[in-house]
Amino acid sequence: GTTHDGLLPERHRLRAIREGPMSGVDVALAVVSTAMSAMGSMQQGNAAKQSANFNAAVARNNAIASRQNARANAKRLQREARQRAGTNRANAAASGIYGGSVFDLLEDNAMEEELDRLTIIHQGELQASGLEASAGLMTAQGRQEQIAGYGGAAGALLKGGGELYGMYDD
Repeated sequence: GTTHDGLLPERHRLRAIREGPMSGVDVALAVVSTAMSAMGSMQQGNAAKQSANFNAAVARNNAIASRQNARANAKRLQREARQRAGTNRANAAASGIYGGSVFDLLEDNAMEEELDRLTIIHQGELQASGLEASAGLMTAQGRQEQIAGYGGAAGALLKGGGELYGMYDD
């Protein structure tokens, strides 16, 4: 119904203004909003990938450091083992007890020292392998987050396009 002056009642006039044809400003705002949302999704995905790649590089560097540290410790242990073996041989010779059982003992000590050296290297390799696996996982997660960002951007563009179409369709 109309009022006595021939105009639509207030609530109908407001709805007519809201639901009326879109102005150029409305369209521009909708396009800019959609574009900003899409760009934000892409930037978020790219930032996540960069962060993951950085963390993966740190993990790879830690793997290298783990191997280097293990080798250095193994070398130090080997040097100390040689010194102990030399001291043991000298002590055995000085005591006059230098025979089968002493040789067996020296050989056992040498095998234990070598086992310790190899254990240190092995532990360093295990740690390095774990760090490298983590680095690979971080890189893959970064790629997935980047893909998700692009998917979010595409979704924002489609949603914005649909909303614009819906506004014009009325």
